[in-house]
Amino acid sequence: MTAISRRAVTASLAAVLGLGLAACTQSSDSGSEGGTSAPSSAASSSISPSADEQEGTPIRIRIGDQTLDATVWDNPTGRALLERLPLTLSFEDLNGEEKVGHLDRELTMDGMPDGDDPQVGDLGYYAPWGNVVLYYGDVGRWDGIARIGHIHGNLSAISDQTGDFTATLEAAK
Repeated sequence: MTAISRRAVTASLAAVLGLGLAACTQSSDSGSEGGTSAPSSAASSSISPSADEQEGTPIRIRIGDQTLDATVWDNPTGRALLERLPLTLSFEDLNGEEKVGHLDRELTMDGMPDGDDPQVGDLGYYAPWGNVVLYYGDVGRWDGIARIGHIHGNLSAISDQTGDFTATLEAAK
């Protein structure tokens, strides 16, 4: 075989292998296996419109002497949270991107996507752990996340918390 035909065969094989690998990675949109949580770089299967398009119920989140306005969206998990208000939870930081507060009872996930990709400023629920989540960083898509609302304005009252803290979620008056 000549040097030119060896190069052509090598280039052809590399192209075929590259296309095969690309096809395999693009079709794996299943998230994590077996119900365990794992990040996914796949596109979000969110059924939630953007925060600006959402209508819902206004609430307040009180952290110390600071009050944040938020909206809980009209979805099954959001409605379940609203039924529990007022609610005071202890929050802790998770990975420098979110604050999580554990509920004593789970919220429904009926009618919600298997996972979602919350945006900075979203209010969420992480079903596997039963946590209300205040997102101040980009966590990416995870199975078990439900986007249930959005926090309006400056998030520094959340992101600046360096230790565990208590927050009260209550209906806006």
